[in-house]
Amino acid sequence: MASFDHERQAALDRAIVRFGEAWANGDMATLRELLSPSYTHNDAFGARHDYESWLTYVAKRTGRQTRIAFRDVKTRFIGDVAVITGYNEISGGGVLSPDDDKDFVLVFTQVWVWRDNGWKREAFQATPVKAGAVD
Repeated sequence: MASFDHERQAALDRAIVRFGEAWANGDMATLRELLSPSYTHNDAFGARHDYESWLTYVAKRTGRQTRIAFRDVKTRFIGDVAVITGYNEISGGGVLSPDDDKDFVLVFTQVWVWRDNGWKREAFQATPVKAGAVD
């Protein structure tokens, strides 16, 4: 792998973590920076969002104490596109509403595109994981 590829991989890894933390905290500025304008999001509860509707949802998360961890993350590059799969462990409450205290795990697929010298998240698909289904 060329040095540039390592740099792109490192930039993608940073972008994924920044994005997850921004979602958990309702950090709208970071999310707008990292989202593609043609973003599509299918959440773990069956809701489908475009760019604007997803940002409207996230804006309601501001001030929550939700934490997000990544596990078993795998990345595939196809030209300027990266497909990322893995698990998110979401804890600290506030996932569905401010008074929601349930933690949960989801399996995800993310699609990121390299554009304008940076990674933009293009699509996200989440599926809840049943308790005990994954180690």
